[in-house]
Amino acid sequence: MKRNSTEFAILPAFHGDCILIKTYDINNDEFIILIDGGTTQTFRYTLKAELKNITHVNLLVLTHNDSDHIAGLISLFKNSLIDSIVIDEIWMNHPELVEANTNELISTKQGNSLKELILLKKPDVKLREITTAEKSIINNGIEFMILSPTPQIKAELYRHWQLSDLQKTNTDNVNISSQKEIYSDSLEDLGKIPFSPDININNDIFNSSSISFVLKCIDVSILLLADSRSEIITESLRQNCFSESNPLEVDYVKVSHHGSLNNTSQEQLGLIKSNNFIISTNGGTADYKHPSRETIARIVSSSQRNDEVLTIYFNYKIDYLKERIGDFVNDKDFEKGNWKAISKTWFKKNDK
Repeated sequence: MKRNSTEFAILPAFHGDCILIKTYDINNDEFIILIDGGTTQTFRYTLKAELKNITHVNLLVLTHNDSDHIAGLISLFKNSLIDSIVIDEIWMNHPELVEANTNELISTKQGNSLKELILLKKPDVKLREITTAEKSIINNGIEFMILSPTPQIKAELYRHWQLSDLQKTNTDNVNISSQKEIYSDSLEDLGKIPFSPDININNDIFNSSSISFVLKCIDVSILLLADSRSEIITESLRQNCFSESNPLEVDYVKVSHHGSLNNTSQEQLGLIKSNNFIISTNGGTADYKHPSRETIARIVSSSQRNDEVLTIYFNYKIDYLKERIGDFVNDKDFEKGNWKAISKTWFKKNDK
């Protein structure tokens, strides 16, 4: 199939990520990328319908093995739909990827692994581990600039994997009362608070090991940050010769970890120039509510802002997010900063 423009969707994935990109190479041949699969419900209610008319996925990326990214892919590979889809290449960084049950539980030592399902259903697919040692991967004019994880972080993930269960459970209930005091602070004041994550990289090994990259298509560029750590992305950008005076310029930024407080710093934003930021979340879980109002404040007050309107996109209706997590943005917030918030799932360049 021929194509002459890129379109991509940040699919409604509950509290997770599921991204479908339809782009094209230098020969105008369609090139389809699927990044993560969200939760089990994501496949059932969203991803399955999107894939029904797709017979060829050029690249499948599992950014990391949190349940809200991997579970939908497990559902895909256990569904008969996978038999009608050709997959050329899969990127993943895990020695063993495991079953997700209905409670969204991920454990390194239980169930069938996604890797086993892949080898069963797609034995000829190319499996590839990805780190910043790759730097840049080019496929027929489509470039991937790899920003995360580092080889050291991948090695640490594998070390943890061998030593423990690395068990993680997510629920889907949200208690908003604990954030009400933050909601009363202005974005201007919140944006000035220094970035100080409440968990270090090695204690956040799943997110730290996220595969993150700049996707440079022929007509659009997207910074896809998965659930990556700001410290790692900042260092990678600097190693790629980006700076405050020479920032990375992209059309869109998919904000890390659903807009979580610990994953977007002022320093990182100072190395990125874009007028379009996308946050993927339905409001989060009982333990992890997002997006963080502080993250929105940092984006709005970024040192790379210019005179153009900044847009922060959400892949769920803003009123729905407010019902789940409270008034994380309000009318007064839009009086300063020349920005707006829009709910949207499908994107293409210059389509506002």
